[in-house]
Amino acid sequence: MPDKPEPSTGDNLGRIDDDVRASFRFAVIATAAAGLVLLITSFWLRGCGPMTDVSTAACGRPERISLAVLSPLVLFGTACYAFVKTIRVWRVRRTWWGWQGVGWFLLTLMVLVLTTFLPALAGSGLSAG
Repeated sequence: MPDKPEPSTGDNLGRIDDDVRASFRFAVIATAAAGLVLLITSFWLRGCGPMTDVSTAACGRPERISLAVLSPLVLFGTACYAFVKTIRVWRVRRTWWGWQGVGWFLLTLMVLVLTTFLPALAGSGLSAG
């Protein structure tokens, strides 16, 4: 009967260590930062309506679109950082899967925020004409 194969020590699956804690902490901070940017943007743009003078700050088409994509840009940037951190941690043979999970979580959250809040925040800035 063959001997039992030794468990792989390369990916540390199932082991929660400082790398996994750091990635979880990063995900919480990145999500909170994007949420804060979204909250500030929504308060800033709440005064813009169909009866608002277009010359006011943040109510023109380019300004509304620019402000509406800020939160997804924060999430995209932090997701890219998490994927780069995944490669760096993997190269030194530490627990990399936490960072990859955080990267995919932030990227998925970015798509969700982009499709949910962009039409509401950009408003008439997205319409042609």
